[in-house]
Amino acid sequence: MGWIVDYNMTEELAHGTYVSRLSMELADELGKGRQERYELGMAGLVHDIGKLRLANYIYGTEKIVSPLVIEEMKYVRMHSMLSYQILKEKGFDDYILTAVRCHHENYDGSGYPDNLEGESIPESSRILRVCDVYAALTSDRPYRKRFSEDEAISLMIDEINHFDMRIFLAFERVVHRIGTDCKVSLSCTDEALLREYRDECLIREKCRA
Repeated sequence: MGWIVDYNMTEELAHGTYVSRLSMELADELGKGRQERYELGMAGLVHDIGKLRLANYIYGTEKIVSPLVIEEMKYVRMHSMLSYQILKEKGFDDYILTAVRCHHENYDGSGYPDNLEGESIPESSRILRVCDVYAALTSDRPYRKRFSEDEAISLMIDEINHFDMRIFLAFERVVHRIGTDCKVSLSCTDEALLREYRDECLIREKCRA
């Protein structure tokens, strides 16, 4: 049987961890407080959890190699709403729910699921959007090899109308400072990633106390 969504738990955990760490670094760069930094980190970690449900029922007849086809597929585009629904069922707060629901909205109004535009997109989602795209571009995917840091930024500049310029410029400063230091190695096992994030969350909870 072929596939449409090749869901790999280790890869998804690594991507979520990567986006989470980038989001927290960007929050610092933007002068956000400890609580908002924590919330953005959590939103980054779980933003694609809706892909779990997609993986349960989406099948194809052949392996798809075009990244554009994969990104624009109707069912793949459902994942932000599915993530929102799953997290709402689990009692996540409104800040995280909103950030996750709108993390594929583009600043020029071309995104989804609601075609929001400009400042109508929650700032948390605009932050996640930049971090998510960069993390995806600088990671290996089933249909392509990773891009370098410079290549990723160049590709994002080509689509700059998708991003809030203020946030993007702040993100460039983060990238110049840390590069891909936030990246998680896929040599880690699922259990190791979960243990690492459990420990990080415990540390954050102690800091909040």
